[in-house]
Amino acid sequence: MPHKSHFRYLPVLAAQRQWGLYLTDCGYTRIDPGTPYPPRGHPDTHAFDWKKGRTLDEYAVVYITRGRGTFETRLSGRHTIEAGDVLVLFPGVWHRYTPDAKTGWDEQWIGFNGELASQLVRAPFFLQREPVLRIGGDESLRQRFIALFNDVKHDPAGAPFSGTSRIVEILGLIQERSQNVGARGRISDVIREAQNRILQQSARDIDFAFLSRTLGVSYTTFRRRFKQQTGVSPAQFQSAIRLNRARDLLMSTDLPITDIAAQTGFDTIYYFSEFFKKKTGQAPSDYRAQSRGS
Repeated sequence: MPHKSHFRYLPVLAAQRQWGLYLTDCGYTRIDPGTPYPPRGHPDTHAFDWKKGRTLDEYAVVYITRGRGTFETRLSGRHTIEAGDVLVLFPGVWHRYTPDAKTGWDEQWIGFNGELASQLVRAPFFLQREPVLRIGGDESLRQRFIALFNDVKHDPAGAPFSGTSRIVEILGLIQERSQNVGARGRISDVIREAQNRILQQSARDIDFAFLSRTLGVSYTTFRRRFKQQTGVSPAQFQSAIRLNRARDLLMSTDLPITDIAAQTGFDTIYYFSEFFKKKTGQAPSDYRAQSRGS
């Protein structure tokens, strides 16, 4: 599968502009290694290529949850992007970004605008010259992007005013995470590298004691630091990745459940089903049926 892209672009009513905060677009994309980027289908106002870049008339935040790549703005220069980074896009500021061809990446994003948006995304909270925030792997943040998109997908016109609370929630959580990281002097290179390795090898059995030794720290220190900076243990972090990958595959593909079990690192469908039901309260087949409205 070269890429899997879901997005919505929304009309904006005059009353929403008076409200001061409104969603303009949202979505997520999974780009496999070696796949051209960006995928087609976006309107001319948002489509771009690496050579030309683009300039938006709105704000946007893009959360990269897998892979790595490159991001550049006219004001801040070029940045190397890793999983766990948030890109903040400002209206009127030329920019471009692309995943590394060797890794691809997964991205979640929202576009928004309005007078209140300008207040929320103003200095010192978000800076045009520092548009990359090193949040790290944060499942709570990722789920908020997904929840907003699912709301829009199922009922695009359902909550033009109350639905903007999800925008505030996402921005607030990004700010909290970036401030918490800053208070500790930024996520350490060791834990950041550990997160990347777990993300890349989530379907494999990982010896975390061996991983900590390869990163040059004791397992006790590694586990304590990892939980301090992510909120979960290394094993819980890996389980969350497997669970989210399974959810995505159940919702967006017709793969047999046995294949999904194998792709997410389970030796048998029995162990996969037992794990999935324990985490979600549903069997994989029931989750797939419910997510598709059956």
